[in-house]
Amino acid sequence: MVGLTHVLFVGAGLFAAGAFLVGFRRNFGAALCGVPLLLAGAGLDLVGVSRFAGSVRDPAAGQEMAVIAAGMALAFAALGAGLARREEQR
Repeated sequence: MVGLTHVLFVGAGLFAAGAFLVGFRRNFGAALCGVPLLLAGAGLDLVGVSRFAGSVRDPAAGQEMAVIAAGMALAFAALGAGLARREEQR
């Protein structure tokens, strides 16, 4: 049985991996590739809390925020790919 603690630990692991990539990459394009992992970890935590909290007022609030975070992650990934391609052309 998967509980809230399991979901939060996986989300924290994704967030930590993204923070490690952002912090220890010297190349800006490579460091920017860690941002989607940061946002994926945050989105997973938002969905997990919304699933297990069972808010009566707005049960889909965490899922909505996770979709917004996924869109931001996609934008950061596209920006990182564009910057990496630009650096290769130099």
